[in-house]
Amino acid sequence: MKRFKQIKITAVLSGALLLTGIHACTDLDTEVYDRASAENFPLNANELLSTVGGTYGTLRGWNGAPFELSEVTTDEIVVPTRGPDWYDNGQWQQLVKHTWTPVSPGQINGAWEWGFTAIASTNISLKGLNASTLTIEGKESIVAELRMIRAFAYFWLCDLYGNVPIITETSPVGNPPQSTRQEVFNFVENEIKAALPNLIDANNVTTYARFNKSAANTLLAKLYMNAEVYTGTPRWQDAITALDEVINSGDYSLNGTYLDNFAVDNDKNGSNIENIFVIPFDKIYATGFAWQMRTLHYGQGGTYGLTNNPWNGWATRAEFFNKFTEDDKRREMWLFGPQLDQSGNVIAFVDGVDNQRKDLIFTPTITSLERALGNEGVRNVKYEVQRNNTRSDQDNDLVTFRYADVLLMKAEALVRLGNAGAALPFVNQVRARAGVPDFTEVTLDNLLEERGREMAWEGWRRNDLIRFGKFTTDTWEFKTDTDPNKKLYPISSQQLSNNPNLKQNTGY
Repeated sequence: MKRFKQIKITAVLSGALLLTGIHACTDLDTEVYDRASAENFPLNANELLSTVGGTYGTLRGWNGAPFELSEVTTDEIVVPTRGPDWYDNGQWQQLVKHTWTPVSPGQINGAWEWGFTAIASTNISLKGLNASTLTIEGKESIVAELRMIRAFAYFWLCDLYGNVPIITETSPVGNPPQSTRQEVFNFVENEIKAALPNLIDANNVTTYARFNKSAANTLLAKLYMNAEVYTGTPRWQDAITALDEVINSGDYSLNGTYLDNFAVDNDKNGSNIENIFVIPFDKIYATGFAWQMRTLHYGQGGTYGLTNNPWNGWATRAEFFNKFTEDDKRREMWLFGPQLDQSGNVIAFVDGVDNQRKDLIFTPTITSLERALGNEGVRNVKYEVQRNNTRSDQDNDLVTFRYADVLLMKAEALVRLGNAGAALPFVNQVRARAGVPDFTEVTLDNLLEERGREMAWEGWRRNDLIRFGKFTTDTWEFKTDTDPNKKLYPISSQQLSNNPNLKQNTGY
C-alpha cells in the first residue's frame, strides 16, 4: 500500500461523503451522519493521525470537477465528441466553448461540493480535536495541517467562484452568509500564516503528501500571485518572500528527469526533491486516478497490457501542441503520429464516426468538436501509464505543487516588479532541464508560453491565463467567447436553492 502508512489515509468519518465529494455541508440544516463524538475523539495517537488522514482523503476529489474547470476550459485540453462517445449531455462542449450556465454542466456544482466537502471534514475534525483533552506530542502540527487542507479548499473556491461562505468549526448551525472574494482571500491568508509556525519544517518520508512549511508557503505564494485578480491589489513582493522560503529551505531542486515526477512510482523514486505537495492515489486503497483511461484510444489497451480498454477522450489542440519544439524533452508527454501494438505494428481500428477501418495515427488537427474522428487529437501520457494493470485506476500520485513552478512564479513576480534581468536564471533552470536553449530575455508573453509547456495538464492553466489577462480576451480553437464575466464561474442553481443567503455572480 505505497506510502499511505505514513499518514494513515483512512476514512475515519463517512468514506462515502468524504471521498466522493457528494452532498457537501453547505446546507447546515441537513442531518449529518458522519459526525464523530467531539467529546471522545480522538483518544490516542493513532486516532489523531487517522483524523488528519481521513480529511486528507477528501483532496482526491480535486482530480475531478475542479481540475476539469481549470483545464478543459483552456487551450490545453479539449474533449471532443467522438461519435456516440463523450457527448455526456453536451457538458464537455460547454466547457470548451465557455457556454456554461448555473445549471450545466455538472462540474459547476461538483467543484463547489468538492470544496465544501473538504471544508466540512476539516471542521468536524478540528471540532473533535479542540474538544479532546488528550495531550499528544505533535497535536499542534496536526491541527495546523487540517487548517491548511481547509485553506487549500478555500483557495480553489476563491479562484473558481469568488464570493463564497466562510464556514469554520465554530460557525453556527444554519445557512451561512456569503463572504466577498476579498474576505475569502483574507481568510486563506490568515489561515496559512496561523498554521505555518506549527507545520513540520522538513521534506522526508514522514512529510510526504502532507502540508509541511514549504507546501504552505507555496500555497501562500499562489494566493499572492493572484492577489490582483482576487482583490484588485497586487502582492508580487509578498509572493517572492513566500517563494524564497521554499527556495532557501534547501529541501527542493529540479528532478533530473522531468517525467519521473509523474511516474507510477513517484511516491518512492526520489521525485519528492521536486514535488512539494502531492495528492496520493492507489489503485486499490485510494482510487480515482484514471488519466490513462481518459486520454488513450480504445485500441491502445493491448499496447500497455491493460485489462480494461481506455475511453478515447481527452486530447490537446494543435495550437498548444505546437508550442513544443522537437528538441524539448517535455514533448515526450505527448502521443502523436502512428501508434504501435506490442508487436510493433500500427494499431488498426474501425472509426465509430465514419465506420471506416484505418490506422491509428494521432493527428494534431481536430476537425470538429462535435464529430471528431477517433484518431484526432494528440494524447497526453505525462503521468506514466501503468502497464499490465488489471484495474482502471493507477498508482501515480497527483502532483499539485512542484519546485519548477516555484522557480517560474519567482521569475514572473520579478518581471512584474520590473526586474526581468534577475528573472532569467530562474526560467533558464527550467529550460535547461528541458534541453532547450536559454532565454536571452524574459517577458510576460514568453513566460506564459513557458508555463504552458512546463505545467501542461497540471491544473494551473486557467489560473495562469486569467492572471495574464488571456482567459476571456483571447480565443482559440472551438472557443470564441470573450465575456469578461467568465473569469468567475456561476454559483450553481442547486446551491442557490439550498442557501437563500447566496447571491449569483455577475453575468449569470
